[in-house]
Amino acid sequence: MAGTHVVMTLLAVASVAGATASEADVLARAETAFQEGVRLRDTPHQAKAHFLEAAAHYEELRRRGADNPALDRNMGNAYLLVGELPQAILAYRRGLRLAPDDRGLQAGLAHARSQVAYAPPGGLGQPPRAYRPPWLPRPASEWYLVLALTPYTVGCLAVARWWMTRRGRLLAIASVAFVAAALWLAGLIGEEVRVWQSDRHAVVVITADGVPLREGNGVAYPARYDAPLNRGVEARLLFVRGDWLQIELAGGEVGWVPGASTVSDAD
Repeated sequence: MAGTHVVMTLLAVASVAGATASEADVLARAETAFQEGVRLRDTPHQAKAHFLEAAAHYEELRRRGADNPALDRNMGNAYLLVGELPQAILAYRRGLRLAPDDRGLQAGLAHARSQVAYAPPGGLGQPPRAYRPPWLPRPASEWYLVLALTPYTVGCLAVARWWMTRRGRLLAIASVAFVAAALWLAGLIGEEVRVWQSDRHAVVVITADGVPLREGNGVAYPARYDAPLNRGVEARLLFVRGDWLQIELAGGEVGWVPGASTVSDAD
């Protein structure tokens, strides 16, 4: 939590310092601080201060309304280089909402996730394994529809032709075409559901180790699982009650955690 206090202090400083500066000036300061951090990588203590300064300036730009994949990627990289794992994961996740195929964001998130200590047994809160190759672009929804309509049209033509000629091979062609259309349609539905869920629920990231996932919104409620959640574990925000958040983990587990132990893009 000490690292989080440092981040919040720097954010306040950057906000005051950038109150009269243009966005271009704030961006220039962020880039200068980041490059200085890279130059001082052999002296970690000095480099950390510069990376945190860069992250604070990126946060200031976002506070002013800037929100794009490049900003989120740079912010995530700055946080990751100083070990602020939860903030880095949140920045990468935020950027991937805007650009799901961004290779830099994907690589940054994968590297950050590799440093999360998922509690055994079963790694509670661990994200599902991604079977989709990162280099494979994600088709837009319009392409799913086009790719579904094309075999569907072929299938309809084959059925019409079969009605006139009664050739059995045409029915086989129609069957294959309709199956292909159904698969692409299922892909479209899955993509729309993914986008809907992503837009509907804010991302929550745990910022401390050993946080129990409780059955209710208070310390009087027992932990739902023996294994606690550690810093960097991701979840979806379901509900807010006072200072407590109801979250859903990647495996579908639902419970409550104190808001003070999280960062979220709902903040």
